[in-house]
Amino acid sequence: MLNPTARLLGLARAVAANSRRCRADVALFAPAARRARVVTFGAPAARPSAPPRGLPPRFALCASRRADHKGVDVLLFAWSRLAAEGLRIPLVLCGTDHSRGKLTRLARRLGVADLVRDLGVLEHGALQAVMRRAEFLVLPSREEGFGLAAVEALAAGTPVLASRVGGIPEVVRSGREGLLVPPKDPAALARAARRLWEDRRLRARLSAGARRRAPRFSWKAACAAYARLAGIRPGARVAVVAWQDGRDQTGRAILHNALAGFAALGYRPSGIFEGGSLARQVARRPEAWLVFVLRYRTVGRLARFCAARSLRPVVALC
Repeated sequence: MLNPTARLLGLARAVAANSRRCRADVALFAPAARRARVVTFGAPAARPSAPPRGLPPRFALCASRRADHKGVDVLLFAWSRLAAEGLRIPLVLCGTDHSRGKLTRLARRLGVADLVRDLGVLEHGALQAVMRRAEFLVLPSREEGFGLAAVEALAAGTPVLASRVGGIPEVVRSGREGLLVPPKDPAALARAARRLWEDRRLRARLSAGARRRAPRFSWKAACAAYARLAGIRPGARVAVVAWQDGRDQTGRAILHNALAGFAALGYRPSGIFEGGSLARQVARRPEAWLVFVLRYRTVGRLARFCAARSLRPVVALC
């Protein structure tokens, strides 16, 4: 019996993946993913607003959900090492906290709580402003399908310090736009953070590299690729589904940027999250469906819906 993801891919008109690594990972349990075309995400248009007040004059930024696979605990252990060596780098966190206070308690236990400022979930203009002011962005993930925050850092000209996992090396090249370190290695992360913090010339070189690479990642280009896969022309109605809880920051960003990308190309998009009314989208009579799969555990519901109505969506694996 097919698993739900394999069943959905069997119904799909076409399949895309946001990185080669994502394609390979999904193919382990849904072999049809091997036919996916890689369509990378982009950074949204730059519309920075005023940053939150009271930011430190210099700081490192971690823009990420506080979930286990994001490795924020590894980051705190690295910061503890640096503090023990006498280097106390202010650290700004933003994003949804799924740790239920566990990371706050860990920072307190490690003696670095005074270095950490948690801004929570920011509207995108404020996030862009904070990104531009940061000395560098840290992505200490244990696993990562793509690394959307890394693309946004490139657009801001902000160097990236990240784990060499998942799709991140497809976005950031170590020594050119940032520094990549082994995952789950606080010592390596601490050493690289020290280099970036103390070496102004290194930061300037990586920042220039980030700005040069940023145009390779564009939501407008991504949506044009999805439209070609769907076989539609400008003016067509497109139903865009982000299969993820609507409270999730990543899902919200993907849906918002995809809608904007299609609209900029002259399409008529409408969008929902998991839990929204798929039937209402059917009533709009879209010429094409684009589904971003961010949560695989519940994708069976979507597969059943598509099968019952003979829908053939373009499935974008994330």
